[in-house]
Amino acid sequence: MAQLSPHSIEAERLILGQAMVDNSVIDQIAQYIPEETVFYDMKHQHIWKSILSLHREGAQVIDPITVVAQIPKDAVEEPNYYLTGLTSDVHTTANAEHYAKVVYEKWLLRKVIIQSKKITRVMDMDGDGAHHALQRMNREIEDILNLRIRQDFDLDSLLSNTIRDITVTDNIVPFGFKSIDNLTGGMTKGEITVVAGRPGHFKSTMTINIVNSLLNRGYNVLVFNREMSNVEMMKKLIILESNSLSYHNMRMGTFSDKDIQELSAVKDIVSEKYKNLIMYDDVFDIDRAMREIRKHRPDVVVDDYIGLIDVIGIEDNRIRIDNIMKQYKRACKTYSMAALLVSQLNRACEDRNNKRPILRDLRDSGSIEQDAEMILFMYYDWRYNYHESMVGEHGIEVVLGKNRYGKTGSKVLGVVGDRCKILNSKDDAMSEMKRLKNE
Repeated sequence: MAQLSPHSIEAERLILGQAMVDNSVIDQIAQYIPEETVFYDMKHQHIWKSILSLHREGAQVIDPITVVAQIPKDAVEEPNYYLTGLTSDVHTTANAEHYAKVVYEKWLLRKVIIQSKKITRVMDMDGDGAHHALQRMNREIEDILNLRIRQDFDLDSLLSNTIRDITVTDNIVPFGFKSIDNLTGGMTKGEITVVAGRPGHFKSTMTINIVNSLLNRGYNVLVFNREMSNVEMMKKLIILESNSLSYHNMRMGTFSDKDIQELSAVKDIVSEKYKNLIMYDDVFDIDRAMREIRKHRPDVVVDDYIGLIDVIGIEDNRIRIDNIMKQYKRACKTYSMAALLVSQLNRACEDRNNKRPILRDLRDSGSIEQDAEMILFMYYDWRYNYHESMVGEHGIEVVLGKNRYGKTGSKVLGVVGDRCKILNSKDDAMSEMKRLKNE
């Protein structure tokens, strides 16, 4: 005998009857019925659809007579008799929400069972076909598990949460650069910040320095390295933590005895200091990224960079980026984390006399501009103007292109590329260069 899918005909009959006996409970029931297929019995689907249609139209009376007039012909056998039987079974409507929840949970179980059956069929597949099928089913199962009943609005709870948000600053995540934090207020948990720039404008270096600052403050940080490997990222962090190591020399493999000694010392420092850091360089698609976020629940996730993220089944760049931004937006709110996403700029800015980036320079800018709360552009003027640059070789401009909650503007920081360092000011960068020269 075939096993029946999970359902409760009794609970379905009761909530339909209760809805017609006392129309005030329809909204209580409806929050558990996101679609008519929540009902297992097909005729119950038609009855509910008719009840809901009348309710949305503002019908004064929703009872067996008015509902019968809405039901499609032949959808229910002897509809007058059947609907009258539903209402005659009702003795109270006080438990309407309880029975609606029973029906809802049975529906969730049916959906999970359907997905599990699909998984058994994947056993006959191999290669990329099996991988993609499993990823798709994983997304569908996660969507089922993430289904939540919307809670009633509670003004007192909202006020308490708002006051806490105002008075407790643990949702604010500083960048670690005084002038930028003063201008922006820092990143905010639950929101997206984008760092963008053309190649050679130190956007990844800026990101690395922010990661370093976050770890210094004790935040848990998850990094997705897409342009560089974990090893290359760690090289830069080691250079940043060292006293005098050169990134150029490390890349070339030319070390002095002093460098070897310092490298050994820095290794111990990084091993201890970076315990809150998790990095992946083999996460290529957004679904896997979201799984790692759910697994680790970081305070801040850094993705360098979003232009290299795959979205299975989507080839169009604009739709792909829109999907990525929406998923990060949802993850930030769900897990109360801040996201720092690195983005490339198109070449248009390099064709202008004033090459400072603006929002329309963002690749596929629509969704990035819309979904990010803050957008920082990295602009290294020396790259274009050399000795005529207003900020010189060791100055770099950070342009705040968007700030949803405050003012925009720009600040000049210091940069020492061979040390993988962004500093608070150009003067600090010049002091770093002078110190290195005197050693």
